[in-house]
Amino acid sequence: YASKSKGMKWWQKAKGGHASNPPPFNNTQCLWTFAGVWITHALLMWLEYFISGKSAPGGLRKSILGPLGALTTLQYNLTAAPASQPRNAFLSQVVALSVCHFLHQMEGLDQWHRCALAPAIVATTTARLGIIHPPAGAASVVFSLENFRSEDMFFFLGGISIATLTAVVINNLSDKRQYPSTNWMAWNGICCIPTSMDH
Repeated sequence: YASKSKGMKWWQKAKGGHASNPPPFNNTQCLWTFAGVWITHALLMWLEYFISGKSAPGGLRKSILGPLGALTTLQYNLTAAPASQPRNAFLSQVVALSVCHFLHQMEGLDQWHRCALAPAIVATTTARLGIIHPPAGAASVVFSLENFRSEDMFFFLGGISIATLTAVVINNLSDKRQYPSTNWMAWNGICCIPTSMDH
């Protein structure tokens, strides 16, 4: 009986809740998003091209720009979401890079296990620290695939900083937007405080 009850409860939850879908942006806000994301990635690609040189257009480094696309989507479409805030964006990626670096030091760990462990550890750690940021999960997969150099990791963190500063400038030019929506110095959220989800 208990297993049947559990199964029915699972099925009811799996069918979906009653939350409404978010409303679409109007044309003006879509233009702000387009301009912000385009300008940010144009800057990032120019920087990558400048650093790599015309004869060596980046190679592996281009693959680490992928998670930055997820970051800019958050910064221009979900400006008020906790996961979009600069604190979460930067600190969560530091966690992701640290985890990947540590896993690469384990010589007996193959790529299959490393790529499975990295996002699992990062998702759990950032949730516990209160710095949830979905692009960090994406970055953990990218950086666990290959053993990137330290300068590539700093390039990635620099890209996050550039994207964040650009988002601050562009979003706040709009009368309908504000970014960030939390205090830049709100570091006190990083702690291990039990929550209602602790079971």
